Amino acid sequence: MESYRLSTRLRSEAREYLLQTANDIHNNCVRSSVFTDGALLEIFDEEFTPSIGDAELRELVKNTHRERQEEMEHLFTRLGEVYQSEDVDQMDYLGLVFTYRHMYNEAESLFRRALELNPDANEVLYHLGQVLMIKKSYREVAEILGKCVELKPKFADYRNCLGEAFLGLESCQRAMIEFDEAIKLNLYYGDAYYNKALTYILNAVKREDFKLFSEYSQKTAEMLERAVVICPEYQDDNFRQGKTLLENGDLREAFQKLLAAREVKKRLRFRDYSAVYLKFLLASNKIDEKTLTRRIRRLKTDISKNPHYPDLHYELAVAYSLLGRFIHAKAIEEYKEALRLNPRFERARKNLKLAENEIKGFDALARVIIKQ
Repeated sequence: MESYRLSTRLRSEAREYLLQTANDIHNNCVRSSVFTDGALLEIFDEEFTPSIGDAELRELVKNTHRERQEEMEHLFTRLGEVYQSEDVDQMDYLGLVFTYRHMYNEAESLFRRALELNPDANEVLYHLGQVLMIKKSYREVAEILGKCVELKPKFADYRNCLGEAFLGLESCQRAMIEFDEAIKLNLYYGDAYYNKALTYILNAVKREDFKLFSEYSQKTAEMLERAVVICPEYQDDNFRQGKTLLENGDLREAFQKLLAAREVKKRLRFRDYSAVYLKFLLASNKIDEKTLTRRIRRLKTDISKNPHYPDLHYELAVAYSLLGRFIHAKAIEEYKEALRLNPRFERARKNLKLAENEIKGFDALARVIIKQ
């Protein structure tokens, strides 16, 4: 089997990206990779059967590369259009799309522009804070999330993110206050329990707060246990190594490993474009059956690992609904073709009328999904 590779350089207003697509013989897939400044941002895989012919494989590589290139070009075009508008909601929405694509400079510019127009947009503030957390700008995150908490004191996510900023600043006492507040608002907040464990460990290293230090041993184990019961996906190799280091008394290295496990869990939420990116494709008429089928396959895999996550089941339902709309549209096309070939085909005419009425419901659902 031959190897095929295509490369294209693309540029947004913020930076240059390299898109590379090639067939992976060992994994029977066509892989598209996006790089910037030499760093890998994301990977998309398109599977193929081992029996595929060279001509068909070459065409698959070419088509896959073109699809990815068109997606990115469309994103960058929308970036310029939305930035020049005064639509705060669209800026926030597109900023999230860029966040989930790991294009943080573009996301940050959109969020900041939105806040120029509406400084009290709490969701935009939160999303900007998340991007700045990735960039480790902890002091600015603390300022931004502090404002979020003032605007919406009962939002557990805001409290947790503010606590993470304080943890990044090594202010353990203030971090613990926010994580405790997050748990008061949501007793099943696994991330907040995990962050409390990290705070106990860091405080044991820094010795900032005597009370926290006195509780360190018992509370760390308790918080980690609660976190993994609610969020078992924390338990990767970093987590296991961190627990071993913790048992051996190497607190600094344990903290770094357990922190790495937290960051891996966060990155897992960005996979497969996310539900936000799916809605972006829907709103811009760039979605297709292949994209939906790929997302359904990924969601079913995620649900098999986390069957008790209602958000995953909801997103799978959305994907199935949208796929149903596409299949229904194809049925309408075929009824029309049948009538073109035989204008007296009454069963086709009757079914076409019913199908056209039915698809109005699908279109109404799609509009609701876009706005949610």
